Amino acid sequence: MITLTNDLQVSTTNEVVLNDSPTSTFNPSKTLVTLEDKRINWEVGAYRTSNLELYGVLAECLGFCGEVLTLSQAKQRSAALEAFFKERSYRYKKDTPLVSRVVKAVFGNIDRRRISTYSLVLREAQKKKISSLNLPQWIEEVGGIQEIRLSQSDTFVSPKTKAESAKQTVQGNSFLGYAKSELLSTQADAEFVGETCVLLAEQQPDGSFGVRAVLRNTGVVNAAFIALYGKQREELIKAEKELKAANDADGATPKVA
Repeated sequence: MITLTNDLQVSTTNEVVLNDSPTSTFNPSKTLVTLEDKRINWEVGAYRTSNLELYGVLAECLGFCGEVLTLSQAKQRSAALEAFFKERSYRYKKDTPLVSRVVKAVFGNIDRRRISTYSLVLREAQKKKISSLNLPQWIEEVGGIQEIRLSQSDTFVSPKTKAESAKQTVQGNSFLGYAKSELLSTQADAEFVGETCVLLAEQQPDGSFGVRAVLRNTGVVNAAFIALYGKQREELIKAEKELKAANDADGATPKVA
């Protein structure tokens, strides 16, 4: 028997035993499912909480830029910013947009790309007249900070548009099938009749799907539609390439033997 670190042992029968327990065998499929569950919990837990805290800081930055009532207060703010920059040896440019100066002051002068992104987000919020109070909700609704940054691209399609597009497509199609059981019926609610939800399911060897959870969270549903939009785009691009290849083949000059 070969002994590895962390009490991991490999026997000559190719059975991997963890922590010297013969009943705890290595199951890669189960491990992947467990890791996926942990990733999902992280996304809706610590990751989302962290993002909301960041959005809160950005909201206060936006408020600092706009909530000034008098010219005297505006001058005090500019003077405080300039002094703040000098204390930290940051390069200060008076002609730089106020919001960019505030973001640089708050987030430091280490990651220029991050400062540029946050500044872009706040300037976009100003254009759309988003208040500091509503900023966190707005950022979430449009898909997050990176989506706002990407929205400056001519080819950008917003998450909301993607979700709506995919939703309209599936609404015109027939149902693939129906999931019904006594236990599932306990998750049903008359309030949600006709509303979209996400079924977290696992495919079974016989081709059926075992439903583990019914998710109605708007963010989860939209994420599913966005993923569906991506799949639809892939299929469309593939079909277009196949059609082009067929047309090129039809128009090709026959080879002379």
